[in-house]
Amino acid sequence: MKRYKVLLAFVLVVLAAAIAVVATGVIDIRSSGDPTGPSTPAQPVNPKTDYTDYYNTHTEIALPLLKTDFENVFFTMSKLGDVQFYQIVNGVPQTLEETGSYEVTAVCSSQKLSAMIHCIELGGKTFGCGLFTNQLHPEVLIYDYAFFKVTEMFTSFRDINGVNYAARGAKLLLIDTDSSRFFSNEKIYSEAFVLNTDHSTSLFLSNDQRTVDMDAREREDYKMFTDSILDQHTSSNVLFFSSRYYADFAESGNVDIFTSGGSGTNIDNVRYVIGIDSLYFWKYEGETYFFRAEDAESFTLKAYNAVSGETRSLETFSGSLSEDYLVRGQWILDKHTGALLNVITGQTCTVPFASFSKQFTAGVFEISENGRYCVIAGADAKGKAICGRMELDTGSLRVYTNDIFGGVATAAALNDGTVLLSAAASKNGETYLQLIGADN
Repeated sequence: MKRYKVLLAFVLVVLAAAIAVVATGVIDIRSSGDPTGPSTPAQPVNPKTDYTDYYNTHTEIALPLLKTDFENVFFTMSKLGDVQFYQIVNGVPQTLEETGSYEVTAVCSSQKLSAMIHCIELGGKTFGCGLFTNQLHPEVLIYDYAFFKVTEMFTSFRDINGVNYAARGAKLLLIDTDSSRFFSNEKIYSEAFVLNTDHSTSLFLSNDQRTVDMDAREREDYKMFTDSILDQHTSSNVLFFSSRYYADFAESGNVDIFTSGGSGTNIDNVRYVIGIDSLYFWKYEGETYFFRAEDAESFTLKAYNAVSGETRSLETFSGSLSEDYLVRGQWILDKHTGALLNVITGQTCTVPFASFSKQFTAGVFEISENGRYCVIAGADAKGKAICGRMELDTGSLRVYTNDIFGGVATAAALNDGTVLLSAAASKNGETYLQLIGADN
């Protein structure tokens, strides 16, 4: 296979605008999202050129870049719900005008949550997002935050009355109510609605026997969608996660995969696969792949065949999935060894962590959709922040060391090798640096 010489140039985009802090104290959306790497630097960072071939200064991007449903297209969102779209062209972010905006109201736990949705349309498909906070809507009592996402409705889905919402032009509206995921690409949508062409909403899938939690809201683990499973539905049924039969919920356990189109105690949806470890599954050639914990020290990748009803084991991993591994797309990374596995194809690769440090632990991992490039950030045993970018086909690896990599809020790897990092330049995340690496 032809080896490509990869020249990585990190372009430093210095952000002059600061994120406004909510003065009322009613809601505190985390400035740095949920960075899983080392803690952000205590003092503003004076970037050095030990991780870049050159750097330029710009001021047009003021917030972390978040993924849309489109390749190379990202958005930023402020705490006031202001949205700006960007398209990455030859490693440079360019502003992209939104297609339009409109207000949407959805009823959650008998409360009306409203948000202004900002949309973009590409290739006949739509992505939209909006923000509710009780700073914007103080009349709402039991919700302080909600992130709205508008995406394409499942094209083959039909409800129990045989209605195909996609054929009617409806979209899918999803809501994440956890403010700790504000600056995260790993959102968990606990509310789902049909968004009609007139922008009215109706419930998507049944809420039959949904119970109320201690915070006076309906339990958020009743039906859960993630971005990683949204595009995996090609049949009339829809798969999603639920913990409705368990007293307690944790993302690393007590989760089942449910399917729509059933009947019984919970009308319109039934349990499909019981006992899932984490909120991931993959559908491939008639089987559903997932992780299941074997004991406290291991878990197994399994495949369930709905026709035969059989479940087969594919690969067993030592350690804890939530503590020792990172999952992105079809890939799972061992945070301590650098071992990579594609859960569908079985392809393996190892990122040479010895090139990072003798004792390196990954906290950030992203891989391109084509599985060719990955970016990893983390720290060594002494807390030194390190970042690396690798081309899997050739083994070409670049490693950089700088405190700024300890404050990565979001990351992305594109199919052309471009890598985007949004890193906090100060402890409170008032300033972000956009680090963009691209081939020359």
